[in-house]
Amino acid sequence: MTPAEQAAIGFFCGGQKATPDSGIESCRSGDFGTTRLKIPAEGTADADHNPPRVAPRHLFDVGVGTENLFGGADGRHLTMRFTVSNITNKIALYNFHSTFTGTHFVAPRTYVGAIGFVF
Repeated sequence: MTPAEQAAIGFFCGGQKATPDSGIESCRSGDFGTTRLKIPAEGTADADHNPPRVAPRHLFDVGVGTENLFGGADGRHLTMRFTVSNITNKIALYNFHSTFTGTHFVAPRTYVGAIGFVF
């Protein structure tokens, strides 16, 4: 893997962490790991039954809104909503080395607001 790919998965060997500019060339067996991928134990990997996977993660989103703000008698009204995605701003992989789409990270904390008018 390239240094950038090693850094993306959070690869480490002992106390040394890979960075996008300097990867890890060699490491003793058992001293390595990743923070964003789940790699099977040495000798147990199998492409069909035990492949490396993106590490499990928990993300938290919150949303609030209303469908009838200042509701009028004639059916016209305002709608409003506000959403915060990835509240904890967790850095995590969504996909790694996908054949068609490449490597993707979870989006950082995102704020979205929307106002609508129904007529």
